[in-house]
Amino acid sequence: MLEATLLHQLKQGKQSALEHLIDMYAGYVSKIVRNVIGSQMKNEDVEEVVSDVFVLLWTHAGQIREDSKTIKSYLAAIARNQSLKKLREHAPRMYPLDDDILIVEDSTSAFAESEQKYFLEWALSLMSELDRNIFVRYYFLMEKTADIAEQLQMNESTVRSRLSRGRDYLRQVLRDGGGYDENKNIRNV
Repeated sequence: MLEATLLHQLKQGKQSALEHLIDMYAGYVSKIVRNVIGSQMKNEDVEEVVSDVFVLLWTHAGQIREDSKTIKSYLAAIARNQSLKKLREHAPRMYPLDDDILIVEDSTSAFAESEQKYFLEWALSLMSELDRNIFVRYYFLMEKTADIAEQLQMNESTVRSRLSRGRDYLRQVLRDGGGYDENKNIRNV
């Protein structure tokens, strides 16, 4: 069944659509949650976050745009955010951020966040498919460089090198493309 059909049925409140999406994506969502939470929490906590992801999908189905790229990407974002939220609740001082992750400080409005997201998506779209794939897997799906290297059949050092060059490239594209001036709060941690 196509995702567009499932999304339409989900928006109409058809529980069978949610059940079908759970069957399709439970493993995918679970992998993202496990990548973020790691071994810091029990399996029950991971299962709770996975359940929360699908509950949020159900309760916010009406807010998903029909022209959204995929439900899969929407679920990935929810899974990552819910996992980070669970980590903050579990240990408020522990944040799974690497030294070089890009973050946004002092975001004051939904519009500003939306604009920043647009510029980042635009900049990512300019990257090669391989670099974009590595970047998304590492920063958004929270996969380890060793896992990415194994799946893409390349050296782990190559993956790390591509991530470093990707960050430099994104910084330059955002600076040259107008996104930097509007988003001066983007920085390395």
